[in-house]
Amino acid sequence: MEDAVQTMSRYVQFDTTNPPGNEMPAALWLADQLTSRGITSDIRIHEPVAGRGLVLARIAGTEALKPLMLNHHIDVVAADASRWTQPPFSGEVAGGFVWGRGTLDTKGLGVMFLLALESLLKEGVAFRRPIVFTAVPDEEPGGENGMRWLVEHHLKEIDPEWVWDEGSGGLKDVFGKGIMFAVAVAEKQIYRVRLIATGDPGHGSMPHPNSANVTLLSALSRIVGNPRPLRVDRAAQMMFQGLAPTQKFPASFLLRHLSNPLALMTAGKKLAADKLTNALLRDTVSPNVIKAGYQINVIPEQATAELDCRLLPSTSAEEFHRWLVSCIADDRIRIEMIQTSPPSGIAPLDSLFYQVVTQTVKKHSPEAGVFPLLMAGASDGHYWRERGYPAYGFTPMILEREDIGRVHGIDERISAENLLFGIKMTRDILKSLCA
Repeated sequence: MEDAVQTMSRYVQFDTTNPPGNEMPAALWLADQLTSRGITSDIRIHEPVAGRGLVLARIAGTEALKPLMLNHHIDVVAADASRWTQPPFSGEVAGGFVWGRGTLDTKGLGVMFLLALESLLKEGVAFRRPIVFTAVPDEEPGGENGMRWLVEHHLKEIDPEWVWDEGSGGLKDVFGKGIMFAVAVAEKQIYRVRLIATGDPGHGSMPHPNSANVTLLSALSRIVGNPRPLRVDRAAQMMFQGLAPTQKFPASFLLRHLSNPLALMTAGKKLAADKLTNALLRDTVSPNVIKAGYQINVIPEQATAELDCRLLPSTSAEEFHRWLVSCIADDRIRIEMIQTSPPSGIAPLDSLFYQVVTQTVKKHSPEAGVFPLLMAGASDGHYWRERGYPAYGFTPMILEREDIGRVHGIDERISAENLLFGIKMTRDILKSLCA
């Protein structure tokens, strides 16, 4: 336990806040861990852009099989230290937890991979299937200088059988009572745009209707006030059917038959009231960055808003764009694309990977269930699914509702108990798939 805790603590102490990321020191440390622990010396450190380190390591197999790819990301989101109980990059060990940004998202997963591999190799386990260990930069803003770079330059070289990436893991008392382990098999499309409104500048004492700010705010009001309809995508249908056993009748019946319009109409109001289930049943728009003005008594000539839109896998991006234009309905506003991603596809549930994860969950948490997850957010897994590779998101730990709020939130931490639980589960999954 001590080694796991101290390794986790050290990893957190690398401040890899993105931007700027500066992942290279942590990437070099990971390479040293792989070598010093006797895991592999077949390691390459890439630098997609200056200061952004990417680890690509390979553990040979005894048979000519496609590898299992183990991936986590090194970068983390920002943290306001003044609001944390422990400094976010201290790696403080207190109260049975390792505290720090990245413990849950996703340096903890990286430590689980490392120590599970070391443990198996020290036991003398020989891998039939090769394993590719990757640690990438730049995941948090979308992976342009991380996983996207990797698949564009090394896809044929890696050519994995399965990709094991981050996911939410076991959720306790979130979907009814008990623990349900989520395995991410699909995710929504990214569609990020900037709205640029223009108008006549002037003195603040003489407001007028052709104000860029008023034009932009009116358009945003129309967009937010006209939510996209609830719709059950195939991935969402699979997910809710998997969650149905956690609910009592009639909710269990409705979730099993949510693709039926009458069932969706009956359950829709309650599902839409919860931000998670709402996001899984419709395209969403979140105006997260709004900029305008430079002095209180001056009407500015321009105002901008950046919208983070997430589209269901089956949504047509062209149709969504037409809807957005119709909501804006103002030629004083220009739409500028920031980032998009194509539909990612759905990783199969009948694969050996999904079956092994299910069996391992039953071994380590016998009362828990397993269900396929449609992710409302994005992960690096979509770069592989887009290209036809089965990518799964799974982090073998158990989180309560309070813990979920710590991801990208305040006081992110992982318990020593969860860390060891994750290492044990990872060991069994690796042994089943690769030994």
